[in-house]
Amino acid sequence: MKTETHELGSSSPGTRRRLICQRYGDGDGPVVYLQAGLHADEMPGVLVLQHLLPLLDRAEMEGRIRGEVRVVPVANPLGLSQWAFQRPLGRMEAETLHNFNRGYPDLAALVGDRIEPHLTDDADANRDVIRAAFRTVLAEELTRARTEMIEEQLTLLSWSCDADFVLDLHCDHFAVLHLYASPARPDITSLLVRSTGAKLALIEAVSGGHAFDEANTAPWKHLKDRFGDRFPIPSPCFSTTLEYRGQLDVDDDTAAEDAANLMTFLAGVGALSGWVTAPSHCDALTLPLGGAAEVYAPQGGLVTWTVQPGAMVVEGEVIAHVTDPLTRTRLPVPSPTSGMVFRQELWRPCLRGASLAHVAGERVVRTGDLLSD
Repeated sequence: MKTETHELGSSSPGTRRRLICQRYGDGDGPVVYLQAGLHADEMPGVLVLQHLLPLLDRAEMEGRIRGEVRVVPVANPLGLSQWAFQRPLGRMEAETLHNFNRGYPDLAALVGDRIEPHLTDDADANRDVIRAAFRTVLAEELTRARTEMIEEQLTLLSWSCDADFVLDLHCDHFAVLHLYASPARPDITSLLVRSTGAKLALIEAVSGGHAFDEANTAPWKHLKDRFGDRFPIPSPCFSTTLEYRGQLDVDDDTAAEDAANLMTFLAGVGALSGWVTAPSHCDALTLPLGGAAEVYAPQGGLVTWTVQPGAMVVEGEVIAHVTDPLTRTRLPVPSPTSGMVFRQELWRPCLRGASLAHVAGERVVRTGDLLSD
């Protein structure tokens, strides 16, 4: 195993942070990139990778790594250091309130003009040209990074931009294990679901917001849209946001099982040999991300739930109540669509109009930017 360290530029006197990427294998074969903790208040994935690393150590020692597996155990040291009122901010950068998982650069826009003269009728050669251009332009952007957060984002993307498979490990508040992916590689989405036991796959070509997972897939789509009638542009890498249940689901037994499931996925994509466990979980419910309807509080007060994450409901079914403790008014919260209640908010007090949950259904109810802030 080789360790690559990137020292982030200091934002203030006397401070210094670093990112670490641990690389296993360097032979011919697929490149798989995994990271956790990009939202620095989401620890299930961080613990999963802590259980995965010893398994990779042993696999490398036994010569069973095919290609390369890159692991970033903590993707956001900046966010880990930012707390307020004894709680981690985690999701937003303290100075700007910018979501750590939004606003990644559009690589297609950055490399489009420079790769055009070098594209040919050879799809594999075009893949190499595009990946080389990604690496070059990100190195250039790093020299111009204005803030520690931007430098952190660019570094992570520079480590993932030429990978075949990218897994960004997150979690929700209260939730079932679910994932977000593009429709470009349904076979790999199915393999990941059957390997990990995800209960729901939310699919969208471009969700908006320039999140990390789409920063790795959307450029290939955009380049194909631009050049595909003249040059063969390969299918994009497979990239996903894998939501490891809820924020409180942090325990060693669960994380060890999840790590073993990731090894099953690595074996399934050809990055690992000698792993005898085959994917054993059922296929997940696969739905459009635009079908994930948001549930809002009808008044301020106290939320009580009548269903748990994973429940299947019908449109109009009461899934919660919000009680105003001063007036004793108790209002029902109906489901806006039929489908699965796959996530609920952490806090039990709420403001009027606050988001309480999401219900994923087949009917598309949202368009445009589909990711929450």
